[in-house]
Amino acid sequence: MEIAARFELKYVLPLAERDALLARFGEQFQPDTLGGASGRYPVVSLYCDSPGRKCYWDAWRGVPSRRKLRLRLYGTQDGSLPAATFLEIKQRDGGEGAKRRVLLPLEQALALINAGEVPAAGPAEARILEEARRLISDEGFRPTCVIRYDRHAYRFLDLAGHEQLRITFDHDVRCRFDDLTPRAGDDRCARPVLADDLCLMEVKGATAAPYDFAAHLSARGIFPRSFSKYSESIRRYGATPALSA
Repeated sequence: MEIAARFELKYVLPLAERDALLARFGEQFQPDTLGGASGRYPVVSLYCDSPGRKCYWDAWRGVPSRRKLRLRLYGTQDGSLPAATFLEIKQRDGGEGAKRRVLLPLEQALALINAGEVPAAGPAEARILEEARRLISDEGFRPTCVIRYDRHAYRFLDLAGHEQLRITFDHDVRCRFDDLTPRAGDDRCARPVLADDLCLMEVKGATAAPYDFAAHLSARGIFPRSFSKYSESIRRYGATPALSA
């Protein structure tokens, strides 16, 4: 499945500013019930990269066309939110971004990224799986880092009740570079990626953000910035081979 390109803005902000934003717009923030009734759920991601950290350095350089390979796991350990694993390829091409993903059993997803074993799939999914296999065989992508965080997901509605944006708040972001076999609801990540009083807000939509929403952020000095959980984890803790010429 390919998810169409849309704008995506990121903001690192204090939890107090998150709470002020939720209070300001009240009922326009509706929990995204795909993540359960409250819209709150854990997210676990296994990121792949080359031995020379191609993904990390391409992002650092600002290479206009680049790809990222990861597994993303949803679900809770107690099964209250069913487990689901997606193999995802995120691509940047200039100012545009797109995501291609395939739903797989965790065992098959791990067999693909660890050994290049491509499972049987329909034509559309097979193209994505083959793209992932080429990243593994040609670029040397291998499991590198596990990142876990709690997500609050919302649908931002206009006053008529139509969805305008999808807004998520990620907090308690933690990582590890060993034990690279993740599981749903994984709680074995210990290294903080963001301070405890900060969260990452992501704003996604097909058109521009509503004026009153954007004006509220601007008035409080909250502006978008580039931020990658994976890149920040590597910058803080990961071995980063020297930037090649």
